[in-house]
Amino acid sequence: MNESEGHNEQLEEEAPPRRQHLAGVIHYFLRYTWVFLRSFWPALAGLAVNDSFWKYSHWAAIGFLILVGVVALLQHLRFTFQVGEDVLVIRKGVLQRERIAIAFDRIQMVHVEQAWWQQILGVAGLRIDTAGSSGTEVEIAAVKLKEAHVLKGVLSARPASGRSEEDTGQEIPTANAPGRAIISLSLPRLFKIGLTQNHLRNALIAFGSVAAFAEPLQGVLTQWFSGVPDYAWWALKFVWVLLIPLLAIGVVMVGILISLIGAVIRYYNLEVQAVNEGLKLSGGLLKKFEFQVPIHKVQMLEGASGVLQRFIGFETYKIHQARAQAEVGQSGMTMAIPGLERDHADQLNGVLFPPFGKVETILRPHKLMLVRMVVVRSLILIPVMVWGTALLKVGVTLWVAWRILVAVKQFDRLRLEVNSTQVKLHQGWIRQRNMRVELRKLQRVVLVENWLLRKRSLVHIRLHTAAGPVMMRYIPKERGQALRDAALYEVESRSEPWM
Repeated sequence: MNESEGHNEQLEEEAPPRRQHLAGVIHYFLRYTWVFLRSFWPALAGLAVNDSFWKYSHWAAIGFLILVGVVALLQHLRFTFQVGEDVLVIRKGVLQRERIAIAFDRIQMVHVEQAWWQQILGVAGLRIDTAGSSGTEVEIAAVKLKEAHVLKGVLSARPASGRSEEDTGQEIPTANAPGRAIISLSLPRLFKIGLTQNHLRNALIAFGSVAAFAEPLQGVLTQWFSGVPDYAWWALKFVWVLLIPLLAIGVVMVGILISLIGAVIRYYNLEVQAVNEGLKLSGGLLKKFEFQVPIHKVQMLEGASGVLQRFIGFETYKIHQARAQAEVGQSGMTMAIPGLERDHADQLNGVLFPPFGKVETILRPHKLMLVRMVVVRSLILIPVMVWGTALLKVGVTLWVAWRILVAVKQFDRLRLEVNSTQVKLHQGWIRQRNMRVELRKLQRVVLVENWLLRKRSLVHIRLHTAAGPVMMRYIPKERGQALRDAALYEVESRSEPWM
C-alpha cells in the first residue's frame, strides 16, 4: 500500500461521502435539456415545418422529459463528495464510475454560483478549478447556501504567500479582518460598460435568432402578410431604399439594448475586495457568483481596451491563473473585471503586484518586423492587380492601405518594459492590451531564431508562465539573452509560493 492509498483509506474513515441537495436534480435536468436543444436545434427547426411532426410532438416531448428526468435523478444519486483534511474526493457517473481526488493545494479557484432558481430554493453550486485542467474540473451542483460558503472557505484555505506589507505597499487583511473593497460597479458605470460592448455582434446574434425562428413560422407569416393590400406592397417597393437607414439604426439600437441588458445581468452589484491575501469577486443578477483567488496564485494580469472604452476612460482587466499546458490561444481560468477607471486599475495592480518601480530596460522590435508585416499584407495586391476588375482593385487597394496603417501603428506601440522583478508587455492599436508578469513566476524562457534572425543577430523571446506565454519578437540577441539570464536568476533566487 502506497502513501496516497493509505491517506485515502484514512479519509474515508474520518468523513463519510455526502450527497448534494435534492435541487441538484433540477440542475442536471436543465443542463441536459439545454445541451440537447443547443446541439439539435437545426434539426428541430426543420421538423417544425413538417405537419406530421406536430401530431406526435406532445408524445415526443413527454418521452424526452421523462428520459432527461430519469438521467438527472440517476446522476444526482450517483454523485457524492467527501471533504478530508487536505483533499476533496468526488465520485460520479452512472454507466461509467469516476473517482477524482483533488488536493487542496492544487485548487486554483472555487466559484460559488446561484442561478435564479437556486436563489429561490436557497441553494448554490460550487465549481472547482485546478492547475491540472483547462477549466472547471469538478462541480458540486447544489448545496445549501451557507454550506456552500463553508465549503468554499475550507477548499480555498492556503498558506501565506510570503509577501509582506513592505512588498506590496498595501495593508494586507488578516484572516479574521473584513475584506477591504477596492472596486465597486454602480448602475451608471454599468450603463457605460454596456455602451462600450460589441453592439454589432449582439445585433447580428439577435437577427440570426429571429431568422432561425422565422423560417419555421413561414406559413404563419405568409398568412399574416396576405391581408396587406397590393397598393401597400407597390408603395413599399418605391420607398424601401429610404427605409435602409432606419433599419440600420434599428439594428444598432437593438444591439445597444442587448448590450445594456447583458451588462446589468452579468455585472450587477459587482464588487472586488482584498481579503486574506487574495481577491474576492462577487456580483451578478439572474446568476450570482462569488469566488476568491490567493494573490500568489495570480500568474498574469491583462488589461484590454477598445476605442470606445478608452474614450470613456475604462479598461477591462483579466486575472489569469495557472492552467494545463498553457499555450498561446488557449482558454484558461480568469477573473474578468470590466469598466475599471485609472484609479481602480492602479489599486488592482497594487494589490496583486509589488510596485513596478523604475523601468530598467525597454525592448522594442527591430524594423525587420515592420517590413515583414507590410510585405505580407501587400502580397494580396499582386493577383488582384493582374486578374481583378477595376472596382475590385480599388477596394482591395484601400483595404491593404488600411492594413498597412494598422501594422505601422501596432509596431509603434509594441514594447516590453523590464525591471529587476517584473515585465510589462504593451501591444495593439485599436484594441490595446497590456500584460504584467512577475519574473519569479516564470516556468521557462525560450529564445527562438532562424537563419534570417541569426544573420541580423535577432531572436524571438518567449516568457512562459503557468497562464500562457508573453512573447516579444525581433529583439537584439544580446538583450534577449540578458533578459533570459535575469529571469532565470530571479526564479532560482526567490522562495515565495508562486502557484
